[in-house]
Amino acid sequence: MQYSFIIPALNEEDVIGETIKSIKRQKGSFEIIVVDNGSKDKTAKIAKDLGCRVIKEKEKGISPARNRGAKEAKGEYLCFIDADGELTKNWLKEASEILKRRKVDAIVGLNIFKHENIIKRIWYNGYYFFAYLGLYLSKTLLGIIFFEGNNLVIKRNFLLKIGGFDLVIGEGMWLSKKFRASSGTSVFNPKMIVRYSSRGFEETGYIRTIIYWIIGTATKRNPNNYSYKNKN
Repeated sequence: MQYSFIIPALNEEDVIGETIKSIKRQKGSFEIIVVDNGSKDKTAKIAKDLGCRVIKEKEKGISPARNRGAKEAKGEYLCFIDADGELTKNWLKEASEILKRRKVDAIVGLNIFKHENIIKRIWYNGYYFFAYLGLYLSKTLLGIIFFEGNNLVIKRNFLLKIGGFDLVIGEGMWLSKKFRASSGTSVFNPKMIVRYSSRGFEETGYIRTIIYWIIGTATKRNPNNYSYKNKN
């Protein structure tokens, strides 16, 4: 088993099926682990019916769920995806080709927001435009890559060695700091695309969500009561 896909999930019955199906279309040796973080709906049943390993994690939060999945995983590399994401068909192939050519400990992919309304789609993806512009400049000028926790391939042993994801807002960025401090090597591959729903922006508003992420990440804020429907 070379890869383990890890999906943290809390009441995701409306979207998780399509996410799992997009993973199952990938070519390679992998398992799919859904970490149920206390769902009251059919999330776990859908995942089981689609052939996934379902693991229960009582501690609330996306970071504890991801860390539990990492501990239970059998793969050498961990692939972290959120429950509302859809992988392009060559996502795993793109990751595998990099790992064949280069010695790296982690690969960061490219996220895109989906929306039926083209104006909203452009507006919402403005966030990622500036985020990835910053990532590109950071890599070019400083040799530093910041992680997206929901589009990431990382060596399992390396992640466990540095203690996994912290229980904070912007957990991917804080993970990347620990990763660099441990001399990890990483690359950004824009061909590893995951299309995510725009539900967070739709529920709580674009500007409010961006401000929340910025403040939360800058201050290493605990994500208690955080969900795409709630930004407390």
